[in-house]
Amino acid sequence: MNAGGLARGVVLLLSLSAAGARAADAGARLPEDPVAGAKATQQWREFMAAEERERRLHYDRDRLKDHRAVLKVLVGTRARYDRAKTKAAVLAIQKRLPPTIDGVRARITRIDHWGNNSNLLGDYDALLKTLADAYPTARIAFLDGDRAPLTAQRAEFDRRIDHIKAWLIEAAEAKDE
Repeated sequence: MNAGGLARGVVLLLSLSAAGARAADAGARLPEDPVAGAKATQQWREFMAAEERERRLHYDRDRLKDHRAVLKVLVGTRARYDRAKTKAAVLAIQKRLPPTIDGVRARITRIDHWGNNSNLLGDYDALLKTLADAYPTARIAFLDGDRAPLTAQRAEFDRRIDHIKAWLIEAAEAKDE
């Protein structure tokens, strides 16, 4: 046998040996436990959700001054509507509202330029839309004797304001890690 044949034989032997080792390794692996895998995946999702919540709390904590200013405008605008005693007064408030809404939207943009970091953007958007349309309509209906629409609008408005206040309190108390 010459040197070339010997080398080919060694290479063939090593290849067969490596293939046998891979086959043995594949058989030696433990089977995956689907229940444990699902539990681990759920734990990871819960961990990531908690981390995202903490991130958003810190984000909003760093912008509390702007959040409080937005909240003040929203509550103040509603109070003006509630103090209006005539349909003309409600319509006058509604007519003067667009520049106020533009100012609030500018402050919201300053809070969260990309629109995906603050936890309160959805509430702000809903409240601004309500103050522009549904709330004045409900207030006029109330002045005409129909109390149900304003009662519903007040309940929804209060629910969102309570959510905002609770979040801002939690954000203010958020500790650095």
